[in-house]
Amino acid sequence: MVEKSQAQRRWPTPEILKRAKFVDDAGPIRFVDTEAAARYLALEAHTLECYRSLGGGPAYHKFGKWVRYAVDDLDAWAESCRRVTAASPVAPRILPIDRT
Repeated sequence: MVEKSQAQRRWPTPEILKRAKFVDDAGPIRFVDTEAAARYLALEAHTLECYRSLGGGPAYHKFGKWVRYAVDDLDAWAESCRRVTAASPVAPRILPIDRT
C-alpha cells in the first residue's frame, strides 16, 4: 500500500510528460520540490515540512497541491540564518576595565 501511494505522488505524471514540450535550454532551475530543497540546505525534508506548518522556514509557493521552493528564497533564508561567533575577528573586542 505504501508503494502505491508513493507512485500516486510521483510528479510529473506520465500523462503530463506525454503532453510536455521539451526545450534544449529552459534556463536555470527556478523551483525545486521539498526533497530537493532539503538536500540543497542539508536538512531533512520533514524539517521543511515542519517549518511550513510552524513557521520560521524559507518562503514557499503552492501550485495547486504541489509545494515548490524558489532557489533564490532558499539562498535568502540560508543567509538570514547566518550567525557570527563572539570569537570572530570581525566582532568588536571589549576589553576588561582595569581598576588599578
